[in-house]
Amino acid sequence: MICNELELIFSNLKPGETVLIEYDSISSPELLLYIISRYCEKRGIQVIIDDIGDTLAEFITRLEIIGLPTDKLLKTDVIKIGGYRKLGNVVDRVEIDKYTLDFKYYGKIYDKWRANENISFNPVLGIHKLFLVAENNEAIRLVRNISTFVGNKTRIALYFINKQSMERRNPEIVPLLEEVATSVLEWKKTCRGTMLRVLKAPSEEICEKTVELSIEELREY
Repeated sequence: MICNELELIFSNLKPGETVLIEYDSISSPELLLYIISRYCEKRGIQVIIDDIGDTLAEFITRLEIIGLPTDKLLKTDVIKIGGYRKLGNVVDRVEIDKYTLDFKYYGKIYDKWRANENISFNPVLGIHKLFLVAENNEAIRLVRNISTFVGNKTRIALYFINKQSMERRNPEIVPLLEEVATSVLEWKKTCRGTMLRVLKAPSEEICEKTVELSIEELREY
């Protein structure tokens, strides 16, 4: 069953991982966020979303247009990073200063939110927006800051990036992010619907695995 194949991928992600999710401008990444949210809900896994530059609002709007339920996502804990549209259960916010963010302050917010030792899924939405306005030295610093969270065994971080836009603005940054990440997933539009491909993973069971699903299968998940 297709959904079981998806769950096999998610269940093989390890605590402490930094997962890079690459998508392009027409691949509807909000659908993958919806799937991740449903997966975590079914298994009682806590979720906290890092919402950079109101990206969550964009995702929610498109999910509503498609006709998928958004009530669970709207109740999900959120760390707001820049932007002004307050969606989800915003637990705190981090201001963006000159297109960079204070990772030390962010870490304090995350540690305060984490009330127990349970593993959380931590989708990070819109990180590519920071790279698009950053100069080269700022972009390198941002990659370095992201790398400091690799190995944090309290969470599995999932960085959604628009690879297409980043390759045009900072082509050298994408390979650096892929190197830093412990897993790299590709989310694409297909004739049948959508496809998730594992490009890199520490787990041999899912490395190079591909799962394709239709919108109908997604609705049933």
